[in-house]
Amino acid sequence: MLIYLLRRFNLLVSTLLLLTLIAYGLEFRLLQQGEGDFWHGYWLFLQDLLAGDFGVSSATGLPVLGALGQYFPATLELCLAAFVISLVVGVPVGTLAAVRQGRWQDTLILTGTLVGYSVPVFWLGLLLVMLFSLHLGWLPVSGQLSLLYDITPVTGIMTIDTLLTDHPHKWESFVDALRHLVLPALVLAIVPTTEVIRQIRSALLDVLKQNYIRAALTKGFSDTHVVLRHGLRNAFPMAIPTLGLQFGTVLTSAMMTEIVFDWPGLGRWLVTSISLQDYAAIKGGTLAIATFTIVASVGMDILSTLIYPIRRKAIYASQG
Repeated sequence: MLIYLLRRFNLLVSTLLLLTLIAYGLEFRLLQQGEGDFWHGYWLFLQDLLAGDFGVSSATGLPVLGALGQYFPATLELCLAAFVISLVVGVPVGTLAAVRQGRWQDTLILTGTLVGYSVPVFWLGLLLVMLFSLHLGWLPVSGQLSLLYDITPVTGIMTIDTLLTDHPHKWESFVDALRHLVLPALVLAIVPTTEVIRQIRSALLDVLKQNYIRAALTKGFSDTHVVLRHGLRNAFPMAIPTLGLQFGTVLTSAMMTEIVFDWPGLGRWLVTSISLQDYAAIKGGTLAIATFTIVASVGMDILSTLIYPIRRKAIYASQG
């Protein structure tokens, strides 16, 4: 197990180094320095990154690291909300599709996942804004919080900050923050939900073919008990590594989602920086998003190994 963890750590570090090399290579090309300065400049570039120096924004004149700290919590809040929605919806729907394999429920669910995966996030966001915000007036159009509430940021995650504030209308502001979160989180959750459904369905179908499932059924346990107690418990860890990759999909989709809903997050800030040709901000934002995606993917892979006994046995067997 120690060898496996060291290999995962080596993969993480190697990927991050390659990422920084590409980032510096693009910057080096823009600056058009001499060839002899490349590796020395790259070493200085790594030292700056480790010291938290991501450069200074040409648009604002402020350190990029400060902007990352300001905008990243809002993106994290949106992505976590979307991921929670995808799990709450995707796990039971994927389970239903596996249990009803080949029937109309399975066909309907698979068709829905195909449609959901194909729908453009930008178009869906505008459609929901027109329906629920402009036409029905149920939910806010944009932003994190109404201007009526003056909440001082503490964590940058508005749903938490509203609970930490001493504002006299704390609970009203918390509900308002939730209402602002609903539409962008739903839009952002569409694609990962379809992937959760597919992965849970595939993993559960493999588990239901195992001998211990048949043994549990012969003991007189109900189908629901067997699926939930033995099937889903063993299927979910199998799907965790693939689900970890959805962090990258969510972060990528968050860029367009934040623009549609004017969400003050990292994606909107990065798109604005691109339009302003703010190279320091572009470099810092890209490195931050890529680093978070890589760390999340490797972390989910390790988590799956720790909680899934069969995978641990396979690792031990491969190590002799």
